[in-house]
Formats: sequence, C-alpha cells, structure tokens
Amino acid sequence: MRVTRRGFIQAVGASAGAAALVRGHLAKADVSAGDLERWATPEERLLPSICQQCPGGCGLIARTLDGEVAGIAGNPLHPINRGALCPKAYGALQLLYDPNRLRGPLARDGARGRLRPIGWDEALRRVTEHLSGLRAKGLAHTVAILGGQYRGYRDTVWTRFAAAYGTPNYIRVRCLAPEQPALAHQLMQGATSPLSYDLAEARCILSFGVGLLESWLGPVHASRAFAGLRVGAERHRGRLIHVDPRRSHTAIKADRWVPIIPGTDGILALGIANALIRERLYDREFVEQHTHGFEDWAEASGQRHEGFKDLVLSEHGLLTVSNATGVAVKTILEIARDLATLKPAVVVGERGPAYGPHDLHTRMAIHSLNALLGNIGVAGGLLAQADLPLSPLPGVAQDEAAKRGLARPRIDGAGRGRYRLVSSAPQVLPERILGGDPYPVNALFLFATNPLANHPAKEGFALAFERIPFIVSFSPFLDESSARADLILPDSTYLERWQDDQVTHLAGFSGFSLAGPATAPRHDTRDTVDVVLQLAESLGGSVAESLPWERFDKLLHAGARGLWESGRGYVVSTPAEESLHRVFERQGYWVPEFKSYEEFWEALVKRGAWWDPTGLSAGRKALLRTASGKFEFYSTALKKIVDEAVAREGTDAPLVQALGGRDRGDRLYLPMVPIPAREEPGAFPLRLITYRPVTRPMGGGRNQPWLLEQPAVLVRAAWERWVEVPRETAAKLGIADGDPVWVGSAKGRIRLRARLVAGGSPEVVSIPLFGGEGPNQNDLIANETDPFRGFGLLNTTRVKVSKA
Repeated sequence: MRVTRRGFIQAVGASAGAAALVRGHLAKADVSAGDLERWATPEERLLPSICQQCPGGCGLIARTLDGEVAGIAGNPLHPINRGALCPKAYGALQLLYDPNRLRGPLARDGARGRLRPIGWDEALRRVTEHLSGLRAKGLAHTVAILGGQYRGYRDTVWTRFAAAYGTPNYIRVRCLAPEQPALAHQLMQGATSPLSYDLAEARCILSFGVGLLESWLGPVHASRAFAGLRVGAERHRGRLIHVDPRRSHTAIKADRWVPIIPGTDGILALGIANALIRERLYDREFVEQHTHGFEDWAEASGQRHEGFKDLVLSEHGLLTVSNATGVAVKTILEIARDLATLKPAVVVGERGPAYGPHDLHTRMAIHSLNALLGNIGVAGGLLAQADLPLSPLPGVAQDEAAKRGLARPRIDGAGRGRYRLVSSAPQVLPERILGGDPYPVNALFLFATNPLANHPAKEGFALAFERIPFIVSFSPFLDESSARADLILPDSTYLERWQDDQVTHLAGFSGFSLAGPATAPRHDTRDTVDVVLQLAESLGGSVAESLPWERFDKLLHAGARGLWESGRGYVVSTPAEESLHRVFERQGYWVPEFKSYEEFWEALVKRGAWWDPTGLSAGRKALLRTASGKFEFYSTALKKIVDEAVAREGTDAPLVQALGGRDRGDRLYLPMVPIPAREEPGAFPLRLITYRPVTRPMGGGRNQPWLLEQPAVLVRAAWERWVEVPRETAAKLGIADGDPVWVGSAKGRIRLRARLVAGGSPEVVSIPLFGGEGPNQNDLIANETDPFRGFGLLNTTRVKVSKA
C-alpha cells in the first residue's frame, strides 16, 4: 500500500493522540508501571487435567494465564498418552468458553420449556423437599437417575446416593462400560474385572469392527500401540487386520482390510477357527490343558455333550462361511496363518455397538480365537490387571425406607427376565414409564445424558417425560432434554472442577488420574458431585451418613490414601526416573518416593496420575476363574443362568428365547453363531451403519465448532451432515457426489448430502454420529433392544436412499 506524506503525518498524529489519551486515563486510574508490566506478563501456570471427551482418559496440561485457561496440550508424563492427543481434546476450550453455557440454575416457569433464573439455595431446597416427601410416603423407589458415560468416584457418589436413598433405579445410558468386565469374558473366563488387550506388545492384531484408531476405549493409546506395530528397533514389523463393512480410518491404516457383510462377524470368526483347527495351527498345549468344551465330553452322570471343535468343523466350513460373510476362502486362510505365525497375536471384539441379533454368541466366537491362539495371560495377548489399591469407603448405611425401596424391581428390568445379564437397559425405559410398569416414576435426574437427542428411543423418551412430574437436569447447556426439566442445576465443565479417572482397561498398567480445577467456574455453576453431597446432607439420616464428605476433593483425598499405603506403584515422573524405578523393580525392590501421605497427595495433584507398571496379575490362573478353572468354550456359567431361568419361568423364558431357544441344545452355551438365511432386500435394500469419527466427542460436539469444522478426510466433508454411499450403489441410483438425498427407514427419513466412497459392501451406507441441530440419525434407527447389552441395536436398521 502506498503511503503519502499527508497520510503519514495524520497516522503519527493519531498515534500520539491515542497515546496521550491512554496516559491520561491511566493517570486518572492511578495505574502504576508495575501494573502495566503485570498486564503484559500475566502469571503462567501449567496444570494437569483429564480429557473427558471419550473413555480414553488421556492426561492434559492446561496452560493458564492469570487463572484463565489459554491452551491445552498433552501431559507428557501420563502413561496413557505420553503427551499425544487426538483432535477431540482441544474442544475442551470451546466447552469452557461457550457463550451458550447456562449462567446459573433455572426453574420451570409455567408450561414445560419455559424457564426462569433461580438461586442455588432455593433450587436445592426444592429438590430436598421433593425427595424427602417421596421418601416419607414410601416412594423412594419411584426416583430414577439416568447417567451417561463417566466412571470413577463420580459414579461411586451416584451409586451410594441411590443405595442410601432407597432407589434401585440408577440406570446408565451408554453402549460401552470399560470399567466392567465384558460379558463374553465373564461367561468364558469367569472374569470379575476388565481384561485388557496388550496391543503394544502384539505382533498381530485382528480387530472385528473395533475403531481402534478413531473411537475405541482409547484411540490415542491404541494409536501409540499401532505406531509400535509398524516400526520398532527390537522387533519385526507387525500386522493389523481390520474386519469392517465400512472403509473406516482404521481400515485404511490397517495392513489388511476385510470388508464383510454386516452382522456376520461371528460367522467369520468361526471360519477362522475352522482354519486354525483344520490346519492344526492352534495352540494345542493351551487348549488341552487350560480349556473346557473343546472336544466332545460327558458329565459325571454320563450325559454326552458336543464339543466346539467338531461343531465348527461340521457347521462352519470355509466355503459356507465365505458365502455367508462375503469374505474369500483364501482370505480366511491367510488371516488364520497370520495369527498363528505372527506371535503374540490378539483378537479384539469388544466394541460398543452390537454386532447384530446374535451379539452375545458373536462376541463369544470372536473371543474363542484368543483361546485357540493360547494368548490368555501372555504379553501381547489378554491380560488381567491388579485392582487399583484405593482406600475402601465406609459401607452404605440403609434405613428401613432404603431397604424397602431397594427391594422393589428396577423400572428397566435389568438383572431379571429377558435382561438378566445386563446392569442397565435404558432402551426399554420409555415403554415402561408410559405404561407405569412396574410403577410410576415420580422424579427423574439426568446427568451427562441427553436422551431426547442422542438415543434411538428419543420420541418415546419425549412422551415419557410428560408423565414424570419432577425432572432435574444437571446439563451445563440448554439441550433437548434439559429444556423439558423442572429444574436445571448446571454442572461445571471438567476444566472447572475436580476430576478422577480409574484406568483398568488399558494393558500394561493400572492407573489413577487426578486433577484439580484448572480455573474457577466462569458462571454460577457447581460440580454436580458437590451438589449431590449437599443434597445428601440436607436429607440427613442414613443418606448423609453414607456420603459424609463435604466436597468432592475430600472424597478423592480419602480414596487416594490407599495408593500411598499400598507399597506399590508410583506418581508419574520423567522417563529417567521411571527407568530407575524399573531397575529397582527387577531386583525385587519398591522404593518409596514420599515421606508422608500429604507429600504424596501434593505430588499426585501436581503431576496428574499414579500408575503401577508392574500391577499385572501373574500367570493364567488369575484370568481363568470359571467353575472348571479353565477357559470354557462350553460356558457352564451360561448353562447355570439358563437353567435358573427355565426353573423360574419355564422353557419359554424370555432370556432363553433371546439366546435362541432350548432347541439349540449345546450350541446355546457354545460360541456358535447360526448361518442366517439370505435376507430379501424388500422396500429398504440397504443396511445402515453408524459410526463415531475421531473428531466427534461423546454427546456429539454441538458446542465445539472447532471439531465440527474438522474435515472428514475420507469424504472431504465438514460442518454439514452426510451419508456415505458406495460408488457402485450411487451409480445405480443416479446419485453424484455432493447431491442432496433422502435416507429413509421404516421409522422415518432425513435429508443429507451424499458422499461417495470406494470399497466396502454395496449394500451398506454409513452415517456419522452428529451433534447439534439438524437431521438426526436416531430418526432412522429402529428402536430394538439388545438383551445382552441393554442398549439399542444400532447397526441392524435397513434403509433406502433416493435423490432429494
């Protein structure tokens, strides 16, 4: 730009005038030079925090300037992520500074949907009076608590509150519970705590639809393991084999992507088992010494039972499996040979969404491959971790009101009948609430969940909400569910409150993460745990006795003492210090680092985590806790559960029917998945697959535009909502890339933009899980319940696609 002499003089004059004006204002305000320097050089602090965007539990470092969070980075000391982060972590800043956050409590003002500000004291008084009134009438059991995806002491507080108050209805709305042992692991190994997949030490990883690199338990932890699989100075390059109908991010990164007909994963697993057995590639020593039900066998009474081996060889031949799954015989054989030769190998099948109608037996079939490979309890296979040595909390006090309430059946039916094997069944709640079955719901608490938007049964939940006279939401935002509440008591975001995370699902260590507030609450919000503790105190009696802590940090301080007293593990430190610890450990020594618990606590708060890298249970015996003491192809635990159901409800018991009926014989208790008949396409010829991109946090990310702006690399899309259509299918339908289309199911239809993709099954279309306003994939998904997970069958809906 050309600057004239006149323009230059005018600019200098304006600058001088502005400087004089500033000097005048500063003089009036009596601002010293020291204050100016303070403004120019704010106090900088680096504080540990914990990412809450997914179940991964990565360690963060929050950079604050004069107490305000100015940046997010990975905690280089944290053993889960070692300083690495995925895109979701950076959305924490937009959660914190979102202009649409609620400024304080709100109360219903007339009709539902109309809200007005209310003070905390008045809001808590209303909740206390309502809860006290229900309890006095013997109706404590009619209170329901609906919780989303979280774990650790936050879950502990809600669990203790429900038990002390007297409601059996603490119900979790989530399709993944990493702090609990997988059902297949319980039935086949007797697991009482989560088993972990030692991805970092494996040379071959076979994944059945598990989004290891985008949305599994810990995508950063898995990505670090994947990097070690690809390059390593001390071992040969390993292989990642990914089975998935969709060409996902993990599929593209894999050494081999195996497209498959949706819902046939278990059949493919049995085909691989057939190849391992037929070619004698399985670990015969492990199978012979440590398994039950592989060969035909007889009870002491003389009753004969079919074994896994002969059934697989006779019913799941390679050609039969190939026809059912769409996977070539040659590919099945090559996968089996890779698993047998690239050792240690591990097979991963514990994803969130159900595999299909035979989900339990599918997961059992996938897990049976780990037994055939003999990788139970070995490095690079499946490991069991020592429990976290947290201090035991005092027992929950229960008065007569609590005992009477807890004796009543749960509203969702979990733990009995058809849902005998699940701890929560939120999918059936709308129907039960609308029918008053087994009793009306008089109060509902919503924490970290938005069922009116993020649940396949959202329409039913909307109707059910109208039947509930008192709803309390703890959402920090005005979302679809909180807008229908009678009271909103907004939670602080995770950068504004105390946090903990209890890591029990990542192989190689057990760990405990801790973080204090990185900044003070920006608005008149409160940590929901502190609110629950205050409610308990107000209710008094056994409820207050069961939750005696004044604040959440007091509870954390009490629980973490057990880490200090355990005589094992360390507060995370630099690599050099960790190496020194390992030298001592190899010699059988544990060297205490701190002289007192308070010194230990201070270091834990400052560094962000404790871990025990040697906290793995020794030997296979710790992983095989079944009645036989072995890995059970024939699950005696499942047989006992079925026998009890039949004795109580007859041969047509709902649980037995959900498993396939007694006509299946021994196949009911074995990891056997029936070959389905070819399904006629009908009016809805395509199968819908939903998935969570690496840029989408739990809840969808509507308040994090940075993440919504991140392009989906495979389809070059951002901001908008899209459906991924195979090019072959799109050509038949006359659809071009970018065309607006209608996606319809028997439930409804939504308008999206078509993005064409290469590869995969031509019968499959995919929609990412979105947050925010606009078309919602739950308007398509059928409201079907998986009886073995309690959540919806997300990937069984059939759809059609047409130009809009």
